[in-house]
Amino acid sequence: MNKWKIPGLVILSTLVLSACSVNSNTDQLYKQPKPLSAHVMLPENIEPQSTQMLEVHVMQENKTVDDAKIVQFKVWKKDAPGKVETAKAHYDGSMYKAKATFKEDGIYYIKTDINARREHILPTQQVAVGKLSKEELRSLQSAENKTHHHHSHH
Repeated sequence: MNKWKIPGLVILSTLVLSACSVNSNTDQLYKQPKPLSAHVMLPENIEPQSTQMLEVHVMQENKTVDDAKIVQFKVWKKDAPGKVETAKAHYDGSMYKAKATFKEDGIYYIKTDINARREHILPTQQVAVGKLSKEELRSLQSAENKTHHHHSHH
């Protein structure tokens, strides 16, 4: 009886291990989600002391995302990063919209905080409100040139 223990274990081990072979197509078994994309639409001319509609079209795999958990706009003036206004966006059947108030002239940042389908994206844009000082104009042009320059290499 003892003479069959070792060969029996070897055969049994071989059978068990061969059942656990590596499947080279495993990555195909799991759906690879495509990343979210956001097209943020901002007004072209923003005057101080005005309330503006901010809009974002959220997409994934060329389809509109209408079930985002959170979509909100965070707005702050460049020289006052501690004073952030948050506007929660609502889905209107085609895109997410929210109103934000721009109190005074200057450069503002608008960060769109989107949390949907287990992804989180934060596209951020700069906008000019009203009349800018020469220093603010230079700062804005320098940021645009960096962005433009960066994209020209692609």
